[in-house]
Amino acid sequence: MSVLLPGGIPAKADAPAPAHLLEATIPVRMAADDVVGAVVMLIEDRALVWTGTFGMADPATGRPMGPDALFRVESISKPVTAWGAMRLAETGRLDLDAPIGDCLKRWHLPDGAARITPRDLLSHSAGIGLGDYAARYTPDAPRPDLPDHIAQDFKMIAPPGTRFGYSDTGYSLLELAIEDCTGEDFGRFMAREVLGPLGMAGTRFDWTGAEMPVGHDLRGRPVAPYVYPARASGGLQATAADIARFAVAGMAGAEQQVLSPEAVASLHRPAVRAGGLFGFAAEGYGLGHFTETLSDGRAAVWHGGQGYGWMSHMHLVPETGNGIVILSNSQRAWPLFAAILRDWSESLGVAPVGMARVLWAERAAHVGIALGLFFAALSLRTALRGGQRPLVARTMAGAIGAALILWPLWAAAQEYLFLFSILPGIWPWLGATSGLVGLSLAAVALGPRRSR
Repeated sequence: MSVLLPGGIPAKADAPAPAHLLEATIPVRMAADDVVGAVVMLIEDRALVWTGTFGMADPATGRPMGPDALFRVESISKPVTAWGAMRLAETGRLDLDAPIGDCLKRWHLPDGAARITPRDLLSHSAGIGLGDYAARYTPDAPRPDLPDHIAQDFKMIAPPGTRFGYSDTGYSLLELAIEDCTGEDFGRFMAREVLGPLGMAGTRFDWTGAEMPVGHDLRGRPVAPYVYPARASGGLQATAADIARFAVAGMAGAEQQVLSPEAVASLHRPAVRAGGLFGFAAEGYGLGHFTETLSDGRAAVWHGGQGYGWMSHMHLVPETGNGIVILSNSQRAWPLFAAILRDWSESLGVAPVGMARVLWAERAAHVGIALGLFFAALSLRTALRGGQRPLVARTMAGAIGAALILWPLWAAAQEYLFLFSILPGIWPWLGATSGLVGLSLAAVALGPRRSR
């Protein structure tokens, strides 16, 4: 169902045209990929115009999803943290271009990392590895303090300032620098100087035990509450309305007192070209924001998040005041997000944004399944016909067949694979097709031979 957003910032009375398209798309995609629940918010002209709530907050108890649900927003924590760092820079408490070691008091950078700056950390160009994104703890369990966590997680993979390398550890280091240079807890600082002034009353970096929807992993299993050792990279908990408020604050003409328009623009300005898998969805990365150019030439910025059982996405066009926020308590939601972003792009009159390319993998998988079934039938026919085949050909068929049978079994035993995220509803069929092709090749290798 859809509901109008409760107050906070201006909201239009009538649901916009894109809402009707999304109300048709979202339930179909959720059913196809077994997504548990979602909240979607549309922004037009810097106003919240529509909220859609779909599915369940807790299927076990029958609790429906509500518009005020509190979510783990995972890596949307990073653009919010970037606002905090920029706030310190504008008020003269942090030099974005000075060595980060100038601020650090509780941990010291190893040799070779002395040139890292806050700007490098904000743009993921510090040359630090991704880090252990699976380091999770139950809220009441002992966990490493921040300096110890960074010491365990820190690894240089490139010289500072040379290339993009997405890094949770880098944002953990930024969190430590913010604490050391202010002498204040990161969560308290962010609440006072960013979250509170932006009206994000339901948002927090600290675990309070407040009721949340139940997260669900890639296999649809419920996920117990957890926290990370650090907060800046993925610890934020927020409502969709608060993330929408944050998005509006970053738009041209927004009335907010945290940052100057020039500072906001510097957060959105590309600082490094996005690389690796991120390069398929974004052109670059600014300070805490992915960047891309829409097909009509306008600039857009965005960030998403994926955690154990949770997914989030925020996309905005600062020049025009358009934006969208999508939160889900299911880790199977990437194709859903891509379909929503495709339809939202259509409503703006532009080609699908980069994140909609997740759907390309789905199309490729369908083609792969069709070709696999055809090849399996062809191979089985060859096996049944028998005939003399060179030993090398039979050996190769057997080896390839074994690999095609074994890899889906190996994949099914893994906790996480990127394939699971982009093809949550299809990868079992892809794996089954691979196994079938493998069996047909095994039949070719081991099948009967005709005597001459």
